This record gives sequence, C-alpha cells and structure tokens, in this order.
Amino acid sequence: MELVRKSINTERIKSKALLQIPLEEDINVSDAKPDVARIIYSSGDVRIDEIKTGMNKIWVKGQLAYQVLYQTEGTGQGELAGMEGSLPFMEEIYLDKIEGQDRVICRADLEDMRIHMINSRKLSIQSVISLEPRVEETVADELCVELEGAADARPDNGDRLEYRKKSLDYLETIVKKRDLLRIHEEAKLPAGMPDIGAVLWKSMDIGSVAFRPMEDKLAVTGEMNVFIIYREDNGDRINWYETSLPFGGNVECQNSRDNMVADISYDIGHEEISVRDDSDGEPRVIGVETSLELEIKLFEKGTTPIVADVYGVSCDVRATAETKDFRNLLAELNIEEKLAKNVQLEATDPKILQICHSNAKVEIEDTVFDEEELKVSGNIILQVLYTSSEDTKGFYPVKDTIPFEIIRPVPGLAAAEVEQYSVCAETGSPSITIKDGAQLEARLAVSMRVLVYNTQREDILTDLKIQPIDAAVLEKLPGFVIYYVKQGDSLWQIGKKYYVSVERIKEINNLTGEDIRAGDRLLIVK
Repeated sequence: MELVRKSINTERIKSKALLQIPLEEDINVSDAKPDVARIIYSSGDVRIDEIKTGMNKIWVKGQLAYQVLYQTEGTGQGELAGMEGSLPFMEEIYLDKIEGQDRVICRADLEDMRIHMINSRKLSIQSVISLEPRVEETVADELCVELEGAADARPDNGDRLEYRKKSLDYLETIVKKRDLLRIHEEAKLPAGMPDIGAVLWKSMDIGSVAFRPMEDKLAVTGEMNVFIIYREDNGDRINWYETSLPFGGNVECQNSRDNMVADISYDIGHEEISVRDDSDGEPRVIGVETSLELEIKLFEKGTTPIVADVYGVSCDVRATAETKDFRNLLAELNIEEKLAKNVQLEATDPKILQICHSNAKVEIEDTVFDEEELKVSGNIILQVLYTSSEDTKGFYPVKDTIPFEIIRPVPGLAAAEVEQYSVCAETGSPSITIKDGAQLEARLAVSMRVLVYNTQREDILTDLKIQPIDAAVLEKLPGFVIYYVKQGDSLWQIGKKYYVSVERIKEINNLTGEDIRAGDRLLIVK
C-alpha cells in the first residue's frame, strides 16, 4: 500500500527577539557652521547596514541619521542654518536556535529622540532605538492525500480496508524574497517662487504605499512628501516649498499571481535630495533619489483532502501519524480611522502667522486579540512648523501626541490561536488649520492593514503497514453484537473497534446517514 503525498511550503518562526537600546552622544558643531542660538526642528531615522549571524546570536550594525535646523547666534534675528550627521551602533543579540546560514530580518524603530543644546558649539542627542530581529523558515510538509492501491485491496465491496478523508485549509508560501525598488522623482518650483540657493533643511516622508501581486511581478505604488527650506539664490531671504510626488514601479516576482495574499514590509534606504538646474539653467528642480528595501512574502490559500484515518476490516492496519502545524489566514483587515485634535500652544510660544510644514508618525503600542475583537492602541506623533506674526523671519515648532484606540470585530478569533500577525500602519500628511493665534486643529486619517494568522494542528499519516489479523483477536470478536451507542460515539469508531466497515453497519441497520445518538441500538455483524 503506497501513500500518495503532496508537498506544501509553510512559514514558521524559528526565533525572534526584541531589544531596546539607548543611544546618547554629544556632537560638536562643524567649524564651517555658525553658532547655535536655538534649535528649531529635528528629525531622525534608524538604518540597518549589516547583520552578521553566528550560533545562537547575531550582530546588528547600523546608524542613527539625524538632521537639525537651528537659529544662528550673533548674525541677526532669523538667520537659519542646518546640520546633519549619523551616530553608529553595533549590538550583539541572543537568538535561540539560530545558525550561521539563517537569514535574519531585523526591524528597527526610533522610539524617541531628543536634541538639546549644551552650548552654542555642542549639542546632545538622546535616543531610544528598538531592534526586533526574527528568523522565519520555510518548511516543506508532506501530506497524505490518497492511498494508492486501496481499491485493489478492497475486492469484497469495501470489506478489507476502510479509510476516510477530511479537508485541510492552509496558507502556502509561493514567493519569499528580499528586493529593492529604486525611486527617482523630481519636482519643479512653481512659477513665481525664487530660485534655490543654499538648502537649509530637506526631508522626505513616505505617505502611503500599496502592493499588488500580478503575473510574475509585484506592482508598487505610493506617494512621498518632500519639504525643503532654502535661502534664495540672489539674496538672504528664507523660503520653503512642500509637495507630494506619486511614485510607482514593478518588482520581478517569479510565480506571483493575482489575488495572492501579500505580506510585505519595507524600510527606506539611503535617500538623497538635491537641487538641479532646469532647462533654462536655473536651480529650480528638486531631485529625489531613494529606495524601498522590500521584504516580500506572497501566500496562496489552499484546500486539499487528506487521509484522516484508516483501519482494516479483514486485516490489521498499523498507521503511523505525525502531528504538524499549518499556518492559515484567520483575518485580513483594511482599517481606516479618522482622528482630530485641537493643539494649544504654550503661553510663551509666539503667535501663529502661517503653517509651513507638518508631518505625523504612527507608533503602535499594543495589539490585543480578545473575544472576536481586535484592539490596536498607539499614538500619532505630530510635528508642525510655523512662522509667527511676532517674528516674520523666524520658524517655530509645535509637537503634540494624539492617542488612539481602534477596535474592529474579527469573527472566529475567540476559538482560534493567533500564531502571528502583521500590522502596517500609515498616515498621510495631516490637515492643519489655524483656529486662532495660539491654537491649531489637526485632522488626519490612520490607515492600517492587519494580517492575522492562526495555527491548525493536524495528525498527518506518514506510514502504513498491513498484516493479517492476529488469531487471538479474531477469536475474541463476536459473530454479532447489539451495541448501545454512547455519548460521543461515531460509526467510524464503532466499525474500527469491531473490524466492520461503516457501509456494512449502515446497511444492516437501515441507516441512510452517519448520524447516531446516545442510547441508539446498533446490530453489528461480522
């Protein structure tokens, strides 16, 4: 008797960890830069440069890239300057079960960063970085889907071998790869704006990204927000410009198909914002070059019948089974939540004249699955840059936190065990309106894509041996018996106990189906 097998690829987490590290350092202002009078704006981003693996440990090498916009000292009110740099770090992290050839995925987040002045030539950076490395392995599982030769082994109308099947739902890994999408976009200053001289601040934020599996490729579309503060080319006046640029492209993905489940995370690679001359030779074009480092996993939902159990009618069957776990997709949620908050300035802050720039970052604090509900809580970190009516040459920042809790129903969650989940949260450019000189109203929308996985544990038939029934067993089998059905009994269990096929029991007892109840009487004839 041969087992007909089918192989499927499933994902399992081999090892994971979470580490928070403080990163603090004093930085000196370059000799080429003027003295610092007041820090206006700052930003930071964590980048992973290299991951080395060893036995049960990894080494993560990266850097915290920072940028500072400040008001200068001793050169007149409203003079601005900018500086940027990076702080390197190297961390050793323990990861159980990892081996040297394993590929590690490491998510890095900047939990907090604060920059303050020590003196006019020295600044202090204090930050907290979280590193979340994990190793996922693709396992090829063998399923028994049929018994080859079972029909030949049942010459007496099913009175030799009895087996049954059941349906197994699973999520199969079709594509698993790391790839890069390079982005090259540019924007031209609107007519009427002065030419760009020295750039004092430049930033690029990815507002939203969408992924769509297609035939042998992955389509990527998104939008980036670009903001610069610059000194005019022919003068000392300060100007700023902000715009949104759509981008898109395709990444080659062999075996990709429409309607696959896409679980994709990304990091922003090295970015470069430069000023270029337009066709008239004037510095009016802003060029953006960056890349998305994609961690791509494409799954396909599958269903297949597997051999669930087998017993002999006129033979003894020794079946060997192995318990295996199979990943399944419990829920796929696309969530959008609108938030609003009034932001009050401090009493000492200058009054608002005009909004120059704003950006928002989503921080997920907790994800809870309970009673067929998903609860995601966190904060929106909002930053606003404005000019004041009290000082027409200066820029002033406002920073606030908008808490949120999003609750959505997830049918079937209470009965399932959540093995893993992924949450991709984004927010576009916030809408900021001035209510009065000391108050702003912030409106924005949080978009989330949540994939919830559960584990289905099944006993999979791995081996089958058929041999004659032992003579002692045959002697103990009655020729016929009246069996009183107990709670939880099934025709399959009764037939297996007495070496009788299910069809034979149904025929003798004039049953049209397999439904039986406790207390029923069944005639069992060998």
